[in-house]
Amino acid sequence: MSLVELEKTIVECKKCERLVDFREKIAREKRRSYIDWDYWGKAVPGYGEPDAKFLILGLAPAAHGGNRTGRVFTGDKSADFLFRCLHPVGLANQPNSDHRDDGLKLDGYITPAVKCVPPGDKPTAQEKENCEPSWRKNFCF
Repeated sequence: MSLVELEKTIVECKKCERLVDFREKIAREKRRSYIDWDYWGKAVPGYGEPDAKFLILGLAPAAHGGNRTGRVFTGDKSADFLFRCLHPVGLANQPNSDHRDDGLKLDGYITPAVKCVPPGDKPTAQEKENCEPSWRKNFCF
């Protein structure tokens, strides 16, 4: 399976009913400050270089970060912190990750362990288990 095929499989996943319901609810209801955004509202694949020098495995997309933008560690406080750290050491071409088309380039690959935003930022053990094969496949690239 290629990385493109893996990402397509992830985006189309509806295996965890609780997560699908929650991610779609967040995408419909939106935060007031992002009311004009078209929320992603789907499972969030990883991003970066397939022949990465490093892999960052996050827990899950943020409700109004990755679930909004379609890219993990994007458009939220965790992204602000992470890219302010990666940029000065040359692992990212810019100190920010604001949206999918912001020009960000990495020398690594970032992926969430759980591909959908979980209620209360707490995925269940079964939800983690359901997503495990997809993030493990990232090690193959």
